[in-house]
Amino acid sequence: MESAKVKGPFQMFAGLILAAALGCSRPSPAWNGTWKLNESKSSIPGPSFSVAISPQGEYHLDNGTYSYSFGCDGSQYPTIGSRTISCTQKGAFSMDTTSRESGREVASAHWELSDDEKMLTINGTTVRPDGSIKSIEHVYSRTSASVGFAGGWRDTKRLESRPPLQLTLSDRTLHVMFSDDGQYVDAPLDGSDAPMHGPGVPQDLTFAITPHGTRELLTTRKLRGQIINQGFLRLSADGLELVEAYWRSGRPDEKAVLVYERQ
Repeated sequence: MESAKVKGPFQMFAGLILAAALGCSRPSPAWNGTWKLNESKSSIPGPSFSVAISPQGEYHLDNGTYSYSFGCDGSQYPTIGSRTISCTQKGAFSMDTTSRESGREVASAHWELSDDEKMLTINGTTVRPDGSIKSIEHVYSRTSASVGFAGGWRDTKRLESRPPLQLTLSDRTLHVMFSDDGQYVDAPLDGSDAPMHGPGVPQDLTFAITPHGTRELLTTRKLRGQIINQGFLRLSADGLELVEAYWRSGRPDEKAVLVYERQ
């Protein structure tokens, strides 16, 4: 609610939207509250993001939700929404990036490869919704054979970095928010697409939910109208556990499973 990863890669919203029972039943208050990820019960397959390098030397980042390209020449390149990224590089093992939104700096990061090129560390800062500065550090391990920054990279603390989830359910919508990031969505309980909001959220990213019984919902996430993942959410009978599963469109064998517990 998985990166550019300028922010380190930023926490991307993975379809966490809930709904109420079908028919005329009123929404259950069991959805409301704060939910924290149980890391030991959760898993996300595949790399957190991948990097490709063009023959011209441009970098292309893809995190499964969005992708963009940029050169390390100090120029501004478009990324998501009204954001741009600039990059400078002094050697093969390090580079520095700065992200701006409507011209205002919102994130900076220093990328550093280990001597054996198997680990990538990204240190930097991001600007919170209230204007305060947050320091970030992410360490990635290589998931595919390559050299330099090219290849697939997996966050070694991918699950630890997910903030608590806050849910507020009304008669017609569900408000879902990651409070640490200021990212949120107000999803209608009718299966229609709802826009995601907040810092770093790609433009035209939407979520839709379709009730499937009283304690399960089907979820669809789209970017610019194209489906990028599908899944479901299930609430336990005692209302103390929330399970989310999602997968890229057409690849249900690569399923992410996130288990949240009520706080």
